[in-house]
Amino acid sequence: MDQRDFQMMVGRQVRMHRKSQGLSQEGLAELADLHPTYISNIERGKVAASAYSFYKIAQALDIKVIDLFCLLDNGKTSDTEDSLVEIVSRIKQMDNVQRGLYLSAIKGMLPKYN
Repeated sequence: MDQRDFQMMVGRQVRMHRKSQGLSQEGLAELADLHPTYISNIERGKVAASAYSFYKIAQALDIKVIDLFCLLDNGKTSDTEDSLVEIVSRIKQMDNVQRGLYLSAIKGMLPKYN
């Protein structure tokens, strides 16, 4: 994998997390105090963004920086991983009562919690 491929994969992660939270590129740029064109270039793998830029993006998305670099060995995120990220993002946006209900239901379905 070369640098361009890596930048494109990380850019796809940024886009996936942004979209899962219903944010536009402009909205993310505002929250992260970055230029919208820069966000677009990151998502398209056109720039080698700084670690600090990724930190600001992660803060704006309320995720850990490492979440932007969670890539499978083949360089693609799985459909399951994409779905889980979207579900977690939606649960995070719920109020405490709703979040508790959903988490209880999910735990009830997991073998470890039964």
